[in-house]
Amino acid sequence: MNLEVILKGPVRGLGAEADLVKVRPGYARNFLFPNGLAAPVSAASKRQLEALKKRRAEREAAETAEAEERASRLARVVLNFELKQAEEGAGKLFGSITTGEIAAALTEKGFEVEKRDIDLSKSLNQVGEHEVVIHLGYSIKSTVKVKISGKSEEAGEKVPKSRRSRKADSEEEKSSKDKKE
Repeated sequence: MNLEVILKGPVRGLGAEADLVKVRPGYARNFLFPNGLAAPVSAASKRQLEALKKRRAEREAAETAEAEERASRLARVVLNFELKQAEEGAGKLFGSITTGEIAAALTEKGFEVEKRDIDLSKSLNQVGEHEVVIHLGYSIKSTVKVKISGKSEEAGEKVPKSRRSRKADSEEEKSSKDKKE
């Protein structure tokens, strides 16, 4: 038996403000009502529904205009990254660019974008120019150009680490503690 409620604000995965939705009684009682996200359907709340719908339409129009403006500004952005390269001239890189790194770079340029809104259709682990899709809400998307260049390490810079066991490391720590005492 589902309970009919009116949402007071947007709830991810359920609906937006002023939507009339059916939910399980426990979900409404334990989450929606205590957090002020929904109200039970009654004669009084149905009258308030029209005011909520009007306010929602105004808010969505303003947010859509803002998202379109952000999309046009984001389309001009170019992000540059440099990763270690296997060898000079090869396209293979060590590692790849993640959504978190793209979100951080966009934040540095003045755009607040969450990493879950960045759509990486493929792994960015090749030298070159890539396009990344960013979802801005209300079905508005923008593309950002990501340029990846590689840097190779010189042969003289590489210092191989010797493989040692944990036992050898712990014995070295003990002996250094003993010397201090």
